[in-house]
Amino acid sequence: MSKVLVTGASGYIALHVVDILLKQGHKVRGTVRSIKDETKIAPIKKLNTSSSSSNLELVEAELLNADSIEKAVQGMDYVIHIASPLPLANPSDENEVIRPALEGTLNVLRSAYSNKTVKRVVVTSSGLAIAGYKWEERTYTEKDWPNPDLMPMAYGK
Repeated sequence: MSKVLVTGASGYIALHVVDILLKQGHKVRGTVRSIKDETKIAPIKKLNTSSSSSNLELVEAELLNADSIEKAVQGMDYVIHIASPLPLANPSDENEVIRPALEGTLNVLRSAYSNKTVKRVVVTSSGLAIAGYKWEERTYTEKDWPNPDLMPMAYGK
């Protein structure tokens, strides 16, 4: 049974990943900003069925807090890094999004590298990477990345 860290476990995609991992019998450690935020962690707790209750652990971690990420990664076999800021509106400063996305990912990668038990890291992309497209039933590739100069969100101008 593998031990898998899923960052941003309360997010939409991460919640599905956690569900699949638990159903496959993996031990899952999910990071959340606050284990006291019942609104955010309620959907995760619903996944915590009697058959998987001992396989799910939630821990508090902040992307910009390297120590909290290091603690979350300790003892894991795999890391699936999904957490990333997603503002609902344009931030006043693009670094409110870029800094935690970039430095948070680097913190996760550094921690995984220094933790000798981690065999593989998966880093997901932001939906903003292909934002602005009319969704079609087809495979998207690197040729589909939008022009960042035309993007209204923080990853653009």
